[in-house]
Amino acid sequence: MKRKTTSGSTSSVTRAIRRKPGQKPDATAAAPVAEAIVPGRLHEVVNDTRSRGFCGPTAVAAITGEPVSRVRDAFRLVRHGAGWTGYDRAPPVMGTYPHEIERVLRLFGYVGIWHTVEGLQTLAAYLEERSGFQRTHPCVVRVNRHVVAVSGWVFCDTASKGQVVDADKAPGRRKRVKEVLVITSRVPPSAHIPTKAAPVRAARTVAGRGMAADMTAAAR
Repeated sequence: MKRKTTSGSTSSVTRAIRRKPGQKPDATAAAPVAEAIVPGRLHEVVNDTRSRGFCGPTAVAAITGEPVSRVRDAFRLVRHGAGWTGYDRAPPVMGTYPHEIERVLRLFGYVGIWHTVEGLQTLAAYLEERSGFQRTHPCVVRVNRHVVAVSGWVFCDTASKGQVVDADKAPGRRKRVKEVLVITSRVPPSAHIPTKAAPVRAARTVAGRGMAADMTAAAR
């Protein structure tokens, strides 16, 4: 099993195991390892798609550090199952539901619990008055029909263009908070999130252009 270190490199967490003949192997030695939650940290969002990132995928990408393309594939898996890769076109991922966000984060190894925020506090008031894990751990915060990522005193959403900013300077601080998904623990991520292969038709078009150019050159 391999995981990313904080520096972004890949390190092996599988130990070499030696055992005597007839000795039963240790079933837990090579078990997947879940990374620890780092309070007060979010990731700059990498949108490697050709479309703008919507709030749900952006919040998940900010918490997990995954690129938007992979986050959207995870939403497609949750919505349509693994068979979505057989569709003619990849289903769009725009508006998202709270239960979808929770399940997608779980695919990436982040376990959270939704909490209702009473009193329709503004985002600014909520940030000041929150306590416990909500004050330190990564959270997805629902404000009106929009979601943002908050961890400690850093903030990220589509209005910040995927950039991590100080929560005191977060856009939309007057919006009303409805509920919060608090990340409480880490578990091993899903082994595989299917993606759709690049269209073969595009490759043929490029090849065809190259062939036509070669034929033109030969004619000259």
